[in-house]
Amino acid sequence: MPMILIKHNLQKKRQTWKSENFYRKVWLVSDPTWLEGHVKLLNKVVPDYVLNHGSDNETMWIDFKIIEGIPASNFEHTDQFIRRIYEFCLDNIQKTKPYLHGDWVLSNIIIDGEKIQMCDWDNLNIYPIDEAMEKLHKDMTSAFGERFTQVIEK
Repeated sequence: MPMILIKHNLQKKRQTWKSENFYRKVWLVSDPTWLEGHVKLLNKVVPDYVLNHGSDNETMWIDFKIIEGIPASNFEHTDQFIRRIYEFCLDNIQKTKPYLHGDWVLSNIIIDGEKIQMCDWDNLNIYPIDEAMEKLHKDMTSAFGERFTQVIEK
């Protein structure tokens, strides 16, 4: 089954591939200890997200379930939408803490009708809540600009 390269980050030495049935994240380095720990954590926090994983001397990879929907980056940034995304992120933090996603950019938030889910859990880790909230606000401000603060303070 052919896979298509959809993202190549030379700086982070990562690639993302898409097949008909899954996404494959490939790291162009090999650290099997980190990989096994990360997969174990993913299976705890987001069960059924990881389909398969492996490594060799030069690379490691994880196959992820395709999350149906559209990235939040493709939606109009109305006040209601901004509030909905922010409230989803707050709820996601509460549901997964002390483990947190750590990268609340709009391209990692997938919307399918009323259902919203996170993808790309590369930064999953334990974060102090104040650090997580600072990062969340930074990501939301990056996505929505000054309107973010105006909307959540209403």
